[in-house]
Amino acid sequence: MTENKEQNEATLSYSLKGMDLMQAQAAQDLLAVLDQESDTFLLADELARQQSQSIDEETLSKEMEQPAKTWLVWAEAKSESDSDENPAVSYPVGIGSISEGEVGIAILKAYQNQGLGRATLDKMADWAKTVGYDCLWLDVDVKNGPARHLYDEIGFVIQPDQEQLVTLPNGRVATLERRELALS
Repeated sequence: MTENKEQNEATLSYSLKGMDLMQAQAAQDLLAVLDQESDTFLLADELARQQSQSIDEETLSKEMEQPAKTWLVWAEAKSESDSDENPAVSYPVGIGSISEGEVGIAILKAYQNQGLGRATLDKMADWAKTVGYDCLWLDVDVKNGPARHLYDEIGFVIQPDQEQLVTLPNGRVATLERRELALS
């Protein structure tokens, strides 16, 4: 029985694909789940709202000239019963983006600690180098130990005196630290 069960269980493989309009619904569904799992996007939105009040037009214009890209991290469940009539099941488990040098990444909790964040960030940094970025940056909650550990290992350096306090509508106050990764 165990042998049969093992043969019928699906194995997962992962891939990173640039997002396009064909994947819009899958991305929207993924973002809805990620929003339920953490307040990462809420923090990013609130910080962007606060920062938009202090960005000058010249800086904004220069940043808008840089290319942007979003990727979805896909899991594919493969089993021995896969065929043309019964294909493998594929679904998004994470998202990563670069816009104006800012990096954003989120992986569903059930898929964290499997190297997906590192693989996604590595691919994003490679793309950024090829399109001409010199540096990438991100903000991370100082209480997010796993993310901070990953960013340390990849080489994102904490920028001194750039911590920001963000107060969410629910009253939670988060301290975000700015980190940068030199690409040259």
